[in-house]
Amino acid sequence: MNTKRWSFIGILLILAGFAGMAYQHFDFGDQLPAHQQKWTFEQGALKKLLIDSDYDVELELIDSPDGTNYVEINGNMEQRTIDTLKVTQISGDTLKLDLQDDFDWTFFSVNFQSTKQRITVALSDKSKLDRIDYKSNSSNGTFRGLRAGDIDMSIGSGNLRAENVTAGQLKLASTSGNITAENIQGNTEIKLTSGSIRIDSLQGDLMAKSTSGNITANQVQGTSQATVSSGNIRFERFTGDGSFKSTSGNITLSEQRSDNLDITVGSGNATLSTDAQFKGFYDLHTGSGNISAPDSLRQTQDLIKVRTTSGNIRIH
Repeated sequence: MNTKRWSFIGILLILAGFAGMAYQHFDFGDQLPAHQQKWTFEQGALKKLLIDSDYDVELELIDSPDGTNYVEINGNMEQRTIDTLKVTQISGDTLKLDLQDDFDWTFFSVNFQSTKQRITVALSDKSKLDRIDYKSNSSNGTFRGLRAGDIDMSIGSGNLRAENVTAGQLKLASTSGNITAENIQGNTEIKLTSGSIRIDSLQGDLMAKSTSGNITANQVQGTSQATVSSGNIRFERFTGDGSFKSTSGNITLSEQRSDNLDITVGSGNATLSTDAQFKGFYDLHTGSGNISAPDSLRQTQDLIKVRTTSGNIRIH
């Protein structure tokens, strides 16, 4: 089929779309009703917040402006979701928000109304929750200021962003999308199948894994493990021991302060900055490539080990 015929078919499909919209009197879908609801509780009474959502969510934890402890949701949503929320109560020490819904799609019906749900958790006296869980099959999630012992955010398909989070253990996961973590305090585990991981300022141990995509980190302080099957790993101003592995892609550590590193590259280059405080051994080997590095001082038993199957090793 030639290009002209493809273009003709494309034009026909566009015209059919406009005809359908005209037949529907350019119906862009019914406007979803707005809903606002608040759950109040005594200090320390709420320990777990669980959210299942098909909507985009913006979740923020704030210091209570008036000493009242509450969870508030605000957004445009399906009536079925509203009906579910209206009968939702805090059970024991747990509040579970069910924001799952099977959205109705009508042929030639489009709705540009925002369905992002804004959820605010207000706590008095700088307190925190024991656990915060968020799960979604397909949506975007933004999380700010969260404080909890355990925080677990999981999205099937969509972008996930965490900012100013304090946790004993933070888990971020997505099958397809990008994950961004900024100003994090706490041990963190990030898993992504397809997409990019970006980290900016993290204090705590880090485990980051991506099947396909880049891992970029700045100012991580703690023991770190980063693994990618296809993609590049880049850490800047990293402090701590680390293990880094890429099957296909480059690994770059810039301005790092590390006494023990284990770096493995299948196909790609490994590049590190020289560290004036490193007094140990360099153990460097490449199957096919060049090696450029300073001599080992051998004053301590610390070790920087680098292996590449096909690629260059450079420490400068």
